Amino acid sequence: MTARRLALILLCRWEEGARYANLSLPASAETLPEQEHALLTALFYGCVERSLTLDYCIGRITRNPASALSLHTRNLLRLGLFQLLFMQGIPAFAAVSETVSLGMHTGERALCNAVLRTALRTPDLLRPPPREKNPARYLSVRESFPLWIVRHFLNCYGEEECEQILSAFNRPPALTLRVNTQKTDREALLRKWQENGVEATYTTHAPTGIHLAASVNPTRLPGFAEGEFFVQDEASQLAVSALGIAGAADALVVDCCACPGGKSFGAAIEMRGCGSLYAMDLHASKLPLIEEGAARLGLRNLHTSQRDGRTPDPALCGRATHVLCDVPCSGLGVLGKKPDLRYRPAEGLAALPKLQGEILSAAACYPRAGGVLLYSTCTLNTAENESVCSEFLKTHPEYHPEDFVAGDLVSGNGMLTLLPHRHGCDGFFMARFRREGRGGI
Repeated sequence: MTARRLALILLCRWEEGARYANLSLPASAETLPEQEHALLTALFYGCVERSLTLDYCIGRITRNPASALSLHTRNLLRLGLFQLLFMQGIPAFAAVSETVSLGMHTGERALCNAVLRTALRTPDLLRPPPREKNPARYLSVRESFPLWIVRHFLNCYGEEECEQILSAFNRPPALTLRVNTQKTDREALLRKWQENGVEATYTTHAPTGIHLAASVNPTRLPGFAEGEFFVQDEASQLAVSALGIAGAADALVVDCCACPGGKSFGAAIEMRGCGSLYAMDLHASKLPLIEEGAARLGLRNLHTSQRDGRTPDPALCGRATHVLCDVPCSGLGVLGKKPDLRYRPAEGLAALPKLQGEILSAAACYPRAGGVLLYSTCTLNTAENESVCSEFLKTHPEYHPEDFVAGDLVSGNGMLTLLPHRHGCDGFFMARFRREGRGGI
């Protein structure tokens, strides 16, 4: 089983809707040699990410839509074209011959050979449609995003910034880790890794984060078993920083939608072993992930429970010093790490603000007078971000927006939006509110 053949199998399974792209690389792939495994990962995720662009090229060459081809043939052509167009380290002859050899029959191999050789001979045929006639269509084809997403970012940010956002999502995402400062510090951990040949750098904005320079299995890094770090994007680290827990004596923290647990871990670490943190989630099956992570990190002040975020726990209402409300969202800020999200239909997004508002209103029951409530999403959609916050303030006069510092970033009007091309992390939104009254933290 070669990397190319396994990538083709996984692409067909993914397009059949068998599972999310990030769950499609089976454990058996780990048995491949390191170089082959890296090739498999690049081919599979790359073809998923660029499938819209690749299908455009297939249509230009065959003069028929890619959807008219069989599932196997379509993904075979995607696999070959991706190597020719986006993987400069692979010789063209190898990309063509190795891909053609994967054809199931003579006709499929002949078609694949003809399409790939035409792509090499006539590259002008594969240019995106003219930008001046239809900027949205041009960006959709060039960056491989559905028109509805392109138009959304065009409406929110304008053409120049829309292009920068889409381009940033197509760059290989960094693996970012957060240091467990209860066990070590960032300088010591980075030095340990560098001594073991691991290339890494400090995060730009978060004071306890480290970027890895290459794709590395974090469980194999020195310090993992000892609980000296965990995986967490810089944006999520900054959201924990925005809560302002550090230095709060006897804090009582509620994380309303906690899984997979990164923000709960970060908050518990900042609490320095004091107080209590209650990590809740709708799905009881996911809570063991938090419990296992907390045990590895040595976080004994973290407690888990199953709960629908729309129904607050009466035992905690009016008691919390800090509440984190990181709601389910459209994920329009993490399209770089989850490339298959870009191909979901837009219809389901309209119902999200109502759900998000209900969860935020329920979370508002937890803070005591003077307590902090942080609302956050990993999306870049004003309807799920600013609009939800605006509606919340209309119906909750006991809360007011409050500016905050997150790492080295400062909010405006109590809100902060992180953009991938500006901040080098996931697209993210956070808003901080404080409950009025005496009894501050």
